[in-house]
Amino acid sequence: MAAKYRLTTLGCKVNQYESQQLREVVESFGLRPARSNELPDVAVVNTCAVTASAARKNRQAIRRVARGGRTSVIVVGCGASADAQGLRALDGVAAVWGHDTDVCAELRKLLAQRLESSTLGSVNQGGVVHDAPDRSSGAGRDEVRMKPVASRHPRGTNATQHSSASTHILSLALPVVKSEGALVGRIEAFAGHQRAFLKVQDGCDACCTYCIIPQLRPVLRSKPVDVAVAEARTLVHAGHKEIILTGIFLGAYGRPTAIRKRFPAVRSPFATLVEALAKVDGLERLRLSSLEPGDVDDSLLGILATHRTCVPHLHLPLQSGSERVLRRMNRQYTVEAFVEMIGRVRRSLDRPAISTDIIVGFPGETEADFEASVEVARFAEFCKIHAFPFSPREKTAAARWQKEFVPPPVVHERMQRLAEVERECSTAYRRRLLGSAERVIVEPSDALDDDLNGVGIRHGRADRYFEVHFEADRTIGTGDLVPVRIDRITPTRTHGTHLNPRAADYPLPVIAAAPAFAG
Repeated sequence: MAAKYRLTTLGCKVNQYESQQLREVVESFGLRPARSNELPDVAVVNTCAVTASAARKNRQAIRRVARGGRTSVIVVGCGASADAQGLRALDGVAAVWGHDTDVCAELRKLLAQRLESSTLGSVNQGGVVHDAPDRSSGAGRDEVRMKPVASRHPRGTNATQHSSASTHILSLALPVVKSEGALVGRIEAFAGHQRAFLKVQDGCDACCTYCIIPQLRPVLRSKPVDVAVAEARTLVHAGHKEIILTGIFLGAYGRPTAIRKRFPAVRSPFATLVEALAKVDGLERLRLSSLEPGDVDDSLLGILATHRTCVPHLHLPLQSGSERVLRRMNRQYTVEAFVEMIGRVRRSLDRPAISTDIIVGFPGETEADFEASVEVARFAEFCKIHAFPFSPREKTAAARWQKEFVPPPVVHERMQRLAEVERECSTAYRRRLLGSAERVIVEPSDALDDDLNGVGIRHGRADRYFEVHFEADRTIGTGDLVPVRIDRITPTRTHGTHLNPRAADYPLPVIAAAPAFAG
């Protein structure tokens, strides 16, 4: 019987991408995913360290997969860098590898040793090649059994559960975690997902006062344009219609530092990357993750406005609408710059959707500071607000400001108020799209609610980020990109009607103007 593995991922998009790299390494040795009722032989836990809550979840996840006593647990990620000694002491942990380690190379070495000693059982299944030469330099290739990202799956399945009958041999360039100043690791597919993350940048040295990540990922590296384009083509070939660019500090792509005042006055390297990726044949949607006001310059906006591949959605973390709090956070922009950026985005893109992050209860945050965040949120009409209560992280400056911590009941009350503001903003934004058409990538459904006529409820992510539910017949399946007219909205859902594909350019209604900023 083939040896089994389980991969648990906590944290951000970068972690999810890096877990795909680890998955491909493990599967190159013939291991298969453990089912929910099976004990894995090897478990990899990719940890997060951004909050104190994340640190607790890391330990819970490790203990969960270590139950039964036969599983070798390998711990990687930011949590491994932040607390290697503490995590190494947990029962069942065989190895802890932080960001100062070539994790993929170490994982290959460990698996090869286990295979040689037969502690992983029989893994020579289906003609899989098990030689694992050193690829720290990026040389060499292995043949690996991979499952393609299918355009549609039977009810109740996903890409990672599909029958082995659909597998085929792909030539896989095994991932490389580190190289001299550049990211050159690649993945072949983002298994189990319709939309694929593409990591193009790593590292941050900007040192926001609440953030521990610059201590864990201090070295900035970027993926060369040609490598990123080649990887994007591979992901498209695997069936992914949408790619989401991600990095630790995406706006620092192509630069040796994330400190903006040290940037040379040259055309944005990130804009150059986006322009190249927007031209990849077969790619339907290119989406960008977090950017700051200084990243959204005229060159980038011009590219986003010119290429239909680039969706009219940007994630622009505000963190606080208070000038005083932004300074204490050591953020590299002002409220005025953020508001001005929103105006430029609106002038450049067609009804852009803007999502954001806001920290509630930062040390010293007053009621006036919080209300300033609410004011900017209402002006920006954010389609989604990811609100986080302040979480002190040991070894950060903000964690030392204990005398200024906001009482938990106050933070809780502000979180509730901000959630209501988000519902108002999201509803107002989506209301402006009533009657217009959105392109939607269909996601898997646990239950299609088919009636006797073969019609069921499907759902998927629109170009403008929000999720849409709509009726469609059985010819519409997971992974399809379809035009949907927005017919009805509620505070929690958007409902639409599937259109004939030729109706993708459905005439747009007259829409109300976006709100003005009164601040």
